[in-house]
Amino acid sequence: MSSGPLPLPPLRRNRDFTLLWVGQLCSEVGSRISFVAYPLLVLATTGSAAQAGVVGFARVLPMLLFALPGGVLADRVDRRTLMIACDGTRALLLLSLALAAASGRVAFLHIAVVAFVDGTGYALSYVAERGAMRQVVPVEQLPEAVARTESRNFGAVVAGPPLGGLLYGIGRAVPFAVDAASYLVSTCAMLAMRTRFQEPRGARTDSLRAEVGEGLRWVWQRPFFRVSALLAAGINPVFEGAYLLVVVRARQGGASAGAIGAMLAIVGACGVLGGVIAPPLRRRLSARAALAGANWSIVPLLPLLALTADPLLLGLVLGAAELTTPLANATVQGARIAAAPDRLQGRVQAASMLLSQLLGWLGPLAVGVGLQHAGTTATVAALTGWTLVLAVVTGASRALASGPDAAGG
Repeated sequence: MSSGPLPLPPLRRNRDFTLLWVGQLCSEVGSRISFVAYPLLVLATTGSAAQAGVVGFARVLPMLLFALPGGVLADRVDRRTLMIACDGTRALLLLSLALAAASGRVAFLHIAVVAFVDGTGYALSYVAERGAMRQVVPVEQLPEAVARTESRNFGAVVAGPPLGGLLYGIGRAVPFAVDAASYLVSTCAMLAMRTRFQEPRGARTDSLRAEVGEGLRWVWQRPFFRVSALLAAGINPVFEGAYLLVVVRARQGGASAGAIGAMLAIVGACGVLGGVIAPPLRRRLSARAALAGANWSIVPLLPLLALTADPLLLGLVLGAAELTTPLANATVQGARIAAAPDRLQGRVQAASMLLSQLLGWLGPLAVGVGLQHAGTTATVAALTGWTLVLAVVTGASRALASGPDAAGG
């Protein structure tokens, strides 16, 4: 009598996934270090907060410009080679910035160009890594792998910003040199992997426009993935705005820069915990229950942000709201990676990322204007009301009730 299929070994014993996870963790921590160091270097060099904002914008702009072309590239070329090329380029440019900072002759344009290329490398590496995940991890373990990736990202949020401030205090060049070294570690980890990052491919004859459209159509024609991307687009401004809100509230309460860094580290630690509890929750909940539960859990927490300016309490409240983020992402991203054919992985992940992040910029803008002209209570009430609408829509959605298995392959 057959005993059935053998159980899969734990994900922690997957050598190549561990190498990828550790390498990308180093890269993420390095990126968070330089995220803090960029504006500090601009302010020290130019004294202009506006120019610091330009550099911040230059770092996030590539996500909108290159997500879809990056998805096509990740499906056309070897994904491991693409990721290594991105990391190598970023390492060289960050090293050039470190040398310029050490010499005391760093130019604003130099900083802006490095930030833009750094952001471009992130956009391309993100879609390539997500596209490669199905080759590295068995389909049954994809939700757990995505949850662990979420924990990795939140872990970088915990470690990176405080370390960035500390390293900048040692010397202006130090955080950029450390970030450059982090990309070299990531490159070594990928070189040590044995798994191919994609299936064998034939020659491609489609135009760039046609290939970009194919990824978008794949997402849009599948109700579960279309609706989940649109709901993500709706909730992302809430989180982006809430981060600005807690920083402003803490500053209004007299918190120091160090206390604000510790507050954000608390949020990151809660995200790490969310990544730990996501896999067992995902196994017990339907897709709609997981996504609706994530949104409903945020609704009672947001009003608490108007009741305190203490950075510890603000960090705990926003951290509690982030607890379910890994669950939601593991539910959608794990199913999407499993469902999309390998030849479309890069374009599908890029299209989904672009749709879900499309309105993220609106959150800080709305919160900033709201705090200045309407006050804290009205701003928090607006965030809460919008989140309540999203929670109701999520719970009532027929597309989510059918689940990813009905979305088509």
